[in-house]
Amino acid sequence: MTAASEPFSSSAFTTFGITSPSSLKPERPLLSRDADAMYWMARYVERAEHVARLMIVNSNLLIDVGDLAPALQARQWQSLLTILRLPELPEGPDLAHRVCQHLMFNPENPNSILGCLTRARENARGIRENISAEMWENLNTLYWSLQSDDAQSRFDESPDDLFRSVMIGSMLFQGMTDQTLAHDQRWLFTQLAKYLERTDITCRIIQTKYDLLKANEQIFDSTLRNLHWMAVLRSCCSIEAYRQNNLGDMDSTSLASFLILERNFPRSVRFSTSGALAAISAIRAGTRGSTIDPAERILGRLDAQLEYSELSEIVAEGVSNYLYRIINAVHDAASAIQRSYFMH
Repeated sequence: MTAASEPFSSSAFTTFGITSPSSLKPERPLLSRDADAMYWMARYVERAEHVARLMIVNSNLLIDVGDLAPALQARQWQSLLTILRLPELPEGPDLAHRVCQHLMFNPENPNSILGCLTRARENARGIRENISAEMWENLNTLYWSLQSDDAQSRFDESPDDLFRSVMIGSMLFQGMTDQTLAHDQRWLFTQLAKYLERTDITCRIIQTKYDLLKANEQIFDSTLRNLHWMAVLRSCCSIEAYRQNNLGDMDSTSLASFLILERNFPRSVRFSTSGALAAISAIRAGTRGSTIDPAERILGRLDAQLEYSELSEIVAEGVSNYLYRIINAVHDAASAIQRSYFMH
């Protein structure tokens, strides 16, 4: 058996606090509606955190760079909609405010922060008996902080404070999930959702910003380039981790390599893919024994690809094309999970 086809290493499960499938005995599967609710609750909370971080990073970037051509400023704000797969807003006065409002409060936007937290809370409410009181209280408090009568005025006065409250609330929710929920199937579905969402959106951040920056690289001096690349790292919560491994000016290829291939950083594409694989492997082993799971097969191939990829191969293929293949694989895995575990 070649190295690429070896079974998923049991040591990797320890990294994510997941019991190795070989040590699990088949148990009664979680009801499909409960598994579905656990999965989407966690996925929407993770998404809300990313949207909040993208907006605060983009706002701070435009302050740091100072005067920028209106067309380039508009592209910066529209790029957030591209990352979130949303239609672009028509250009007009105060585009920045309209994008922030659209991504914060618009109930008709499924990827607005309020929309994500509303759906997360609806899923959590349907499975109150399956989650801890601490998880429910945290999510409920976060939701009502955006539904309060003064939410809009607080946003108008200091949008950054509201964005930070969402980011901190999401991290608290994830910590409470790890510390107050038994690490059984319910917890595994939250981990699977978190890592799939993180893989998907990290790829889209790198892809969108990489293309935007490469297209305008000639008009930026080294200081401006560094500010833009630092914003990409902050969007992935990784600037300190990157600096510990790379000194000097920001380099587009080393930055892409770190965010895609870094083995030990919890928000890299490689780490998140391994986390999703560990979770789905444990779910399958705990409920279906030695049967083959389509999502596990897809994620296993993707994990092996990232394990043995080299930066030169990514550059030769093109960073955008390489990430596009990963995004498609994550989408296929999510669809397979939906068919295997939720449609019953």
